[in-house]
Amino acid sequence: MRIPRWIKIPVPVAAVVLLAGLTLPAAAAPAGRPATAGPVFPAFVHLPADQARHSGAMFEWWYTVGHVSAHGHRFGYEVTLSDSAGVPSANIAITDQTTGRYYQHVAVYQPAQVSMSTQRLDVRMPSAMLSGPMGSMSLTATLPGGAISMRLRDAGSALYPGGTGLIPFLSGQSYYYSLPSLATTGTLTVAGQRYRVSGQSWLDRQWGTWDWAKLDKWTWMAIQLRGGEQLNLWDMYGADGETRYATVLYPDGHQSIVPVIPLARDASGIWTSPATGQQYRTHWIVRIPGLGTQLDVRAFPRQQEVMASFPGVTPSLFEGAATVTGMAGGRPVSGQAYVEQLGHWN
Repeated sequence: MRIPRWIKIPVPVAAVVLLAGLTLPAAAAPAGRPATAGPVFPAFVHLPADQARHSGAMFEWWYTVGHVSAHGHRFGYEVTLSDSAGVPSANIAITDQTTGRYYQHVAVYQPAQVSMSTQRLDVRMPSAMLSGPMGSMSLTATLPGGAISMRLRDAGSALYPGGTGLIPFLSGQSYYYSLPSLATTGTLTVAGQRYRVSGQSWLDRQWGTWDWAKLDKWTWMAIQLRGGEQLNLWDMYGADGETRYATVLYPDGHQSIVPVIPLARDASGIWTSPATGQQYRTHWIVRIPGLGTQLDVRAFPRQQEVMASFPGVTPSLFEGAATVTGMAGGRPVSGQAYVEQLGHWN
């Protein structure tokens, strides 16, 4: 298996990756938990320090999605706190997967209305807040028709997209890590009813400098297989062509980078937003030949569009809670996913 050409890993690191057959190091373990044994080479992000804001980054976000339930009533949620070239914003959404109802809200703020600590994780906006140590993060958000109040506890290894947590991105570069195993408890309020919920969340962190004008469209997936692998998957079209790969985190903490068959080839279920006219796919077949993996990913409900998300970039995007079934390494698997789509997928 080879590293995709676009992943420009420094030469000493690349040599280690090739010799290891694309087996990548486990993330640093949180305090009090022993690190998973495995090969070690430099990562370009450092936890928990990089939970904090990076003052030199042009773009930065804290993207949290989760799947929670209360006595069989299932929900998905999304809270994204971002700073886009000095324009702070909060994207908040709740998906009621039992009733099929969807609630979303986007707010753009003046810099004076927000605070983002450069010393620790503490991001506060009028409609949402994320703060605290990795073992006990607090996430709150409000939107018309709902509210989110969660406690997030890091319960696994970090995932470093591209292997080192530094990837080329839209003619620039992005520092990047995911915390895909956040044990989640709290309350979720929708349509005037308050639920005490529990489940699992995923925190995606990116910061850096890049050129949004180079982007055509992308599909991104946070895939969590029950008792198994967790995948951070990209299929992005830009000025340099198509980039598609997955970084896979295994239960023992090691990681690998694997090529992915283009998602559009087997995607279906086109949904056209009545609000924006934007078209999205809602059903995907994820094929990873090198791992013997084929996953069926279905978003429900179909209408999970967040409007006015990135100021000056795109009027809307799809943030879809989804279910996963299929085969991985010759065994049947199931799980959950969040799927993000930017651009038209007609």
